[in-house]
Amino acid sequence: MKLESDEIVTLLLRQSRRASVLAIVVSLWCLVRLWRVGELYGGTGILFCVWFVLAVVTQLFAPNLAVWILGFVAQVALAIVLVLKQQLSES
Repeated sequence: MKLESDEIVTLLLRQSRRASVLAIVVSLWCLVRLWRVGELYGGTGILFCVWFVLAVVTQLFAPNLAVWILGFVAQVALAIVLVLKQQLSES
């Protein structure tokens, strides 16, 4: 079965929305979890919140694919940094 270019674009857009939602939910979950246990406070907490908001805005309102990828990478990087921060605070 051969897909036409319009079908491929539609499929990619649907997958990018799912990826955006997943990245946003995971980052937000990590952010809230660290905030609740008191690991994020002061400047660090504000920095991570600003990082989260900028990544979400970049993902959701990206004018093209390159900007969306930038926002997605920022969101994934935030989740990784927050997980590492939690791991370091537990050890």
